[in-house]
Amino acid sequence: MSPTVSIVCPVKNMEGRLQNLNSWLKECDSHFQIILVCDSSTDKTVEELRKMKESLPSNQIEIIEGAYGSPGAARNAGFECARSEWVIFWDSDDVGNPEELISCLATQSGDLLDAVVFGYDIYSGDVSRSDWTSWPISHEKSMEKLSLNPGIWRICFRRSSIINLKFPNLKMAEDQLFINDFMQELPKLEFSNAVIYKYFVNVSNQLTSNRNALEDLREAANLLAAKLGGESGAGIFTMRIYGKILLTQMKKCNISTKFQAGLRMILLYAKHPAETSLLIKSILAEKSQ
Repeated sequence: MSPTVSIVCPVKNMEGRLQNLNSWLKECDSHFQIILVCDSSTDKTVEELRKMKESLPSNQIEIIEGAYGSPGAARNAGFECARSEWVIFWDSDDVGNPEELISCLATQSGDLLDAVVFGYDIYSGDVSRSDWTSWPISHEKSMEKLSLNPGIWRICFRRSSIINLKFPNLKMAEDQLFINDFMQELPKLEFSNAVIYKYFVNVSNQLTSNRNALEDLREAANLLAAKLGGESGAGIFTMRIYGKILLTQMKKCNISTKFQAGLRMILLYAKHPAETSLLIKSILAEKSQ
């Protein structure tokens, strides 16, 4: 029996910019339940989504409207409507590959897995900035690579494995906190080299360049700081996510937040010098691409 997937996708103020969303919606067949969560849009996004739904062959597209206030809360609302065996969370300004996703899931190890982690490419406009390279052979090294680039859109979760998890009500880093909570359960993962996603950078109105949204990184860092301490695999994963958020604060936030993040980074290095150095090297490598 073929697997089924619920795709949860928050949408906010995307009037006239739904081309990427439409490109992958057209590829979805009966294996997919599409949940578009429209969060307090002040433009004609809802109208455009309805027209798009009418023009597409799939009858499994659902549009949910509400005042959620953040991608995290919107994803929670969408997940409550999910009915499929698998669930994945995609963004409306990127391009997923439903056909590749369903094809790869059909080859996975059935009920034994909690999630499958895929590859992705990075684009700026029509230009590829970074093509996917394969996962390392060892599970430990693959986990390290995931912790340094923990995009939610690359992970397809078994719905029953995340039924008790919630995204925090944040505009930024909510996906990284969700992934970290998931990893604390020591899930059974499969790492696939299939590329199922094109992640776009330098996009207009992207939250990663929104000053108000960036302030949520402070709350995300506080939440993760309270969970630091363990030296297990899950504990190291938390440390890496925490360090990555601190580095983002140091790069993009206001002066006072940068200063506080810098102090926290020094303390993190004092306790985990090798892991912190690895994290910094990873960030520098990303900048050089």
